[in-house]
Amino acid sequence: MTHHLPAALEALTGGLVVSVQADDGTPVRNVEVIAALAESALLGGAHGLRLNGPDDVRRLRPVTELPIIGLHKVHNGIRNVITPEIGLAVGLAEAGADIIAVDATVEQLGARFDMLREIADATRRPVMADVSTFEEGVLAWENGASVVGTTLSGYTPESRRAVGAGSIDDPDLRLVAELVAAGIPTMAEGRYRTPSQVAAAFDAGVLAVVVGGAITDPIAITRRFVDLASGARA
Repeated sequence: MTHHLPAALEALTGGLVVSVQADDGTPVRNVEVIAALAESALLGGAHGLRLNGPDDVRRLRPVTELPIIGLHKVHNGIRNVITPEIGLAVGLAEAGADIIAVDATVEQLGARFDMLREIADATRRPVMADVSTFEEGVLAWENGASVVGTTLSGYTPESRRAVGAGSIDDPDLRLVAELVAAGIPTMAEGRYRTPSQVAAAFDAGVLAVVVGGAITDPIAITRRFVDLASGARA
């Protein structure tokens, strides 16, 4: 199936997208702090941003003309689900998001992958389908997604059973390679923490790479260093 690559995705091609998000209850979960982190990422050369919620999107929209991937997390009692309702997607578009990220897993959608096309039609924005397996990526692509992200690999029952999921500590480069080989525009996301991992994803042929906590989560960054301290190792 041939899809036209929308302008917002063309602008991200070959670039790094920085995901700037924070959990409720953490010091960083403040719109102005998120904005400061996002603007710092832009000064560092980010080609685009991935932001959670219309408030953050609305705050950053006047700051940059670069693409913003908007999502709206909703906790379902087990994990955060990404933009599970059409109304939430419309809210992101109205706030200024250029691309709408949607949870495109069997765990969330079941057989309702046609919801991706409904969201694209309702928002008039390209949809980034966040998947956890190759099969989900194909379904998302066939149902109107403009790009597929490997965001949720390792976080669903289906992907934890998949051979390609690998260690939960590492990005799923095997899934990236499978999607690219199938001719599906792919964004690598999920546990990308080092420049060498980012380079490996680009070598595999991805459209762009999304890096989040390794750049914008000071708590997670600190923990990685603390875990290497002699007291922690002992």
